[in-house]
Amino acid sequence: TAPAADNLHFTGNLLGKSCTPVINGNLLAEIHFPTIAASDLMQRGQSDRVPLVFQLKDCKSTTAFNVKVTLMGTEDTDLPGFLSIDSSSSATGVGIGIETAGGAAVPINSTTGASFPLNQGNNSVNFNAWLQTVNGRNVTSGDFTATMTVTFEYF
Repeated sequence: TAPAADNLHFTGNLLGKSCTPVINGNLLAEIHFPTIAASDLMQRGQSDRVPLVFQLKDCKSTTAFNVKVTLMGTEDTDLPGFLSIDSSSSATGVGIGIETAGGAAVPINSTTGASFPLNQGNNSVNFNAWLQTVNGRNVTSGDFTATMTVTFEYF
């Protein structure tokens, strides 16, 4: 028998240190929603969008590359894809929606996430967040918090 001819080749691209997320204290970002009356939120169904920006610095690559951003957290049981506010919050009846700056929804806990092109140097990855009322639930006024984990995957 003759030896098999080469019929399988592997190629790839190894990125060096891709980017460094800019951290303020222990947080990647902190979002403060403007104060809104619970009755106004109930009437409108959602708040205005608030910018959510992740800063990536020292991005290094000899070729163009991208980042996939995934968002993980506790999903609201009545609003699939929306981040739930923490159970310790005194406010109730809302979830937090996340979308790209272009308006494409980015569901919580989706492995698809959102992808962005990156350049050498410093980059901003831009999202919007908003409060969404939950159908069939009253909105109760009070303070609220929510927490999510952000993952950056370079490709």
